[in-house]
Amino acid sequence: MTGAGIPANPSVLNSTVLSNFAYIDQLWVVIGLSGICTAPVVREELENGVNAHPYLQSALDALDDDIPVAKISETVADREAAVRGHLDPGEAQAFALADAHDGRLLTDDGDARSFAKDRGVTVVGSVGVLLAAIDAGKIDESTADGWLSTWIDEIGYYVPYRSISEYK
Repeated sequence: MTGAGIPANPSVLNSTVLSNFAYIDQLWVVIGLSGICTAPVVREELENGVNAHPYLQSALDALDDDIPVAKISETVADREAAVRGHLDPGEAQAFALADAHDGRLLTDDGDARSFAKDRGVTVVGSVGVLLAAIDAGKIDESTADGWLSTWIDEIGYYVPYRSISEYK
């Protein structure tokens, strides 16, 4: 762990990836990622959304014990303030954490993905998490296809392909 309870080279979750895996009740996949953590503002977003989307409660329940919520240093706060005009609060704070600690940002938000990539921060989305789980032997391709279809059909997840094999 680095300062403020942040893993070295963290994988910093935004609410979008957490939300997708909570929706299918498969947060264990995200919890198993190396260096996983999230930002305090992401917790607030989940808390604010749980009444309208009760499945988010499982994501909230996973925070702290299974997914550390990082403390925000002055350096991260300064980076967050500098990008707030470009990103929503959760995305800005998650980006700032990833950027300040040489980590990667886990988000499905298109604007946040483009912003981070333009600034040299590695970005992984829900499909990338599925691919990593397949590569690690945690799930098979058929399972990933089922989860991807659920996201597309039930929550309006937008991706260019419906089959995980098309991403390989």
